[in-house]
Amino acid sequence: MNRTTATQTTWLTKFANAQLLAGVLLLFCALTFYYFAVLRIDYRKTTLLDLGPYPDATEYFAQAKALRRDAWPYIQIGYEKLPSRYPFGYPMLMLPWLKILRGTDSVLAPFRTNQTIGLLLLLAVFAFYVYLAMPLTGGFAALLLATLPGFFTFCRSSLSEVSASLLIVLAFMFAYLGVQEGRRWKIYLSAIFLGLSLNVRLQSLFFAPLLLAMAILPVRGARLRWFFHCTAVPLVFVVAASPMLILNMIQFHSPFKTGYDLWASYFSRHHLLFCLPYIPRNALMLWRETTLQPLGYDAANIFGTGTSFVPAFVMLICVGLLFMRLSWFLCCAFVAGLSSFAATLCYLFGGDLRFYLPLLILLIAVAVLPVTWAAKNLFAGKRIVLALPVFILFAGACLGYPSRSGYNTAGIERCQARDAVHVIVSAGKSTQFVAQSDFARRLRRQSGIVLSDIDPVYLNALLPHSFVAAPIDGEHHYKWSYTWRYDRPEALAFVQHGLERSLPVYALFVSSDEVTTKQSRLPVIPGYDWRLLDHSDSKAAILELAPVGPNEPPPRY
Repeated sequence: MNRTTATQTTWLTKFANAQLLAGVLLLFCALTFYYFAVLRIDYRKTTLLDLGPYPDATEYFAQAKALRRDAWPYIQIGYEKLPSRYPFGYPMLMLPWLKILRGTDSVLAPFRTNQTIGLLLLLAVFAFYVYLAMPLTGGFAALLLATLPGFFTFCRSSLSEVSASLLIVLAFMFAYLGVQEGRRWKIYLSAIFLGLSLNVRLQSLFFAPLLLAMAILPVRGARLRWFFHCTAVPLVFVVAASPMLILNMIQFHSPFKTGYDLWASYFSRHHLLFCLPYIPRNALMLWRETTLQPLGYDAANIFGTGTSFVPAFVMLICVGLLFMRLSWFLCCAFVAGLSSFAATLCYLFGGDLRFYLPLLILLIAVAVLPVTWAAKNLFAGKRIVLALPVFILFAGACLGYPSRSGYNTAGIERCQARDAVHVIVSAGKSTQFVAQSDFARRLRRQSGIVLSDIDPVYLNALLPHSFVAAPIDGEHHYKWSYTWRYDRPEALAFVQHGLERSLPVYALFVSSDEVTTKQSRLPVIPGYDWRLLDHSDSKAAILELAPVGPNEPPPRY
């Protein structure tokens, strides 16, 4: 009997060591892929330094620069410091990188932040499963996460999806551990992470049913104590989300008003943000992605191939549902996920698949169940016929094959892993970044005001503090507000204010061709003309407003 027990112990030890070794190797594969798909990108050879899409990325970056400079999040247009439409949580996460990156390299802060957060999320997923003594499952989960197209696409982006996903995933992890171990403090920590995620993405609110996990813990002692904890968890959640609520109260005199009420007044008055008629359109987008039909344009096309997930990943999730064991925590997690999914389907902009990224990452916990089962059966030499199809699905999900890449393309014979490693996203020159860099280099020892069609929030965040930028006229990204206006009269007043203060007045264009087509939109000041500065050593075109002499001929452009 002792010999049998010792043999079993030895076999279990070898199996545990084999699991740990396999898990570490899978994690190494995930990190290697993440390096080549995300960390290795040279952003200076892409158009991404222009910080599209507008105005999302520019406002995030501008808020981060404002927080570093004045310890207050705002965007600047002309001399006005205005509230942003987006929460300040993601800009806060940029601050460490803004301290490291100097000069014009600061524009890389949004990308470096997401690269770092994506790496932390990969390690957190693996560490979670190692803590549960499931290193093999952790390795499979890390590899599925690293090769998820939506994940690595937005890890190399300048948007907030990955940072919000990290906080939401951590909230689910600690809620699960709290329920499994009966530790209420871990559920409180889950509430903190979920509350903090609201400071990054407002849509995180729909994951709040996860906090019902506190109510399913067994009652120990008086029921009054159980009721106290059930009441305290949502209070902790609100306290963690309170920075955003306090800022809204200060800026808009209501904790429930946001920058969208200021900048998207047209859409908020003429469209409901959440409405049942949006469901068919948004559901059709998900169906087209799943069935490899041509897709419309979304943010994923800027930073990747436009694909967020592949059919093999969906099929793996469907198989994983058969391996799930019903539990009270699973009910809480299901209600939270369903709440978020339903809200996104009803959302006006729910056709953008990046809003589903937290759900896709959470579903990896389901997709990895059959893979672990298949691996154990193959190791034991059992049920090989059933295990092999699971591994084929797993390989298809990791390789991203078959799939579709590009905007409205016809072919489906694409491999997302290959495209992620070999295809340089948005290759080319960042024309707006180059234009402002040329302007700052040529006039770095001067001061003045600048009119440009380049996003003024972007320019004010990057140009030296001695310059102040504003739009040429009313054709800009902030024209939808009913309470804040900037058009030709405001541009004229802006220029006159500069002249009264004896400040040089400039107009910045990305090229000489743009001068030809847009110069007529510049304000007309009696006694002054717009003159083209020598631009033989730069790609940008700079005009200066100069007084006209009595016998001076009109300038040529």
